[in-house]
Amino acid sequence: MLGWRRRKDGFEWREYVRTTILVRRKNRRERVVRAGNAAVDGLKAAGERGAAAGAQGAQAVGRAAVVAGEQGLAVGLAGANALGRGAKVAGHQGLEMSAAGLRAADDRIRAGLPVAWDALQAAARKLVSMLGMLWAFLSAAVLRLAEVSAPFIVAAWERLRPVFAWLRKPRVTGVLALVAAVAFVGSFRRMAVNGFNSDLAIALAIGAIIACLLIAAWLDEGVPAWLAAPLRGLGRGAYRLRETVGVLAPSGATLARGGAILVAAVVIVGAGWLVWRAAAALPSLVAGTSATLQGRGVALSGDTVRVAKTTIVLSGIEAPIDGQRCLSKSGRHWRCDVAAREALAHLLRSGAVTCELSGSDDQGRNLGTCRRGETDIAAELVRNGHVFSETGFFSSYASLESKARAAKAGIWQGKAERPSDYRAKKWEEAKREAPKGCPIKGNVSRGRRVYVLPWARNYERVRISRRRGERWFCSEDEALAAGWKPSGQS
Repeated sequence: MLGWRRRKDGFEWREYVRTTILVRRKNRRERVVRAGNAAVDGLKAAGERGAAAGAQGAQAVGRAAVVAGEQGLAVGLAGANALGRGAKVAGHQGLEMSAAGLRAADDRIRAGLPVAWDALQAAARKLVSMLGMLWAFLSAAVLRLAEVSAPFIVAAWERLRPVFAWLRKPRVTGVLALVAAVAFVGSFRRMAVNGFNSDLAIALAIGAIIACLLIAAWLDEGVPAWLAAPLRGLGRGAYRLRETVGVLAPSGATLARGGAILVAAVVIVGAGWLVWRAAAALPSLVAGTSATLQGRGVALSGDTVRVAKTTIVLSGIEAPIDGQRCLSKSGRHWRCDVAAREALAHLLRSGAVTCELSGSDDQGRNLGTCRRGETDIAAELVRNGHVFSETGFFSSYASLESKARAAKAGIWQGKAERPSDYRAKKWEEAKREAPKGCPIKGNVSRGRRVYVLPWARNYERVRISRRRGERWFCSEDEALAAGWKPSGQS
């Protein structure tokens, strides 16, 4: 059997088997391909049927949307028409209600106006009545006062007649008239430059008082005809007022004399003040051209220079004293005393200066005005805010200080104290701490007996030792009388 299989006998089994297998594989592949093609054809046919169905559905949806849109548009138009009709009706109703409200308000206003007018008239009548009562009371009080004081006024007038006679002398009248004119003209001039202040008010009051005094002296000779008629009218009015308020009213002449006497009393006080001021200023005016110095200047402090071996205090200004500090805008303290001295040194550095002495102060120091060319050194210091201008009616640099203050220059950038205020504050502070309230320290230094004032720079460092003979003083006069000298820092 085995041998039989190995025989060929003219038939190839291997080729047959291989061919059979290949044929079967080919058939299977063909069946797979035909199945795939059939599936593809089925899918294609299904897709075509689905597309057709989708197109038909979309057409149906589109037709339904068109129908729904037409129906919605119709409903919307109907609603809009209904809303417009409702708004129109509501608007008409609102207009009718507004018109009715306005008519009602107009009726109420028209009805209330007479009531308000009557109330206003009643209030006005009441106010006029109250003012009339007040005027009657004041008039009665004034007339009663005039009645009571009339005998004293007449007696005083009689005593002042010799004064009036003296005032009517041509020379006296001319001098007083000149003083009054100078007071008026100078006051108005300074008012135009520096503005109004208390010193100008005093000067104007003095001028007015002197003028009234001269008028009273003139009226004492007799009332002129052109003035007699108004005074008689005043008297008749006073008597009519007497009948109204029930008091005795003096005559117009008595009132005029009483007023003139009162004015004269005030004038005497004002004239005394003016004479005192003039007498105080007279030595400086007399010594105004006593000496002229020229040369290089050295700044000793913010307002003191040395020229030609002479120490001069610049008149019209006050510099921060040695050791004084000022307050800046930011609230910090700075050495305004050093800044003033440096500013003066800078002005003196450019060349020689010319100083005109104008007398001395109460401490015996020379006063003067120094210039470098045409430049007033004191004016420059005030203009730049390094020093203060002296206060008072006769101040020369008050307007420059006002401009520096407005510009917040130098010491005016924050808070600054005038030297007099600074000294007064330091004096009170030291007085509270000093024994028996005597704040001046009598110090013995290198055999010299000097006194130190509370505002001196090294005042706090000075210690009083009784063993060295040091002591306290209550005033500079007391220290000077005891033989002590002022320290250079004071």
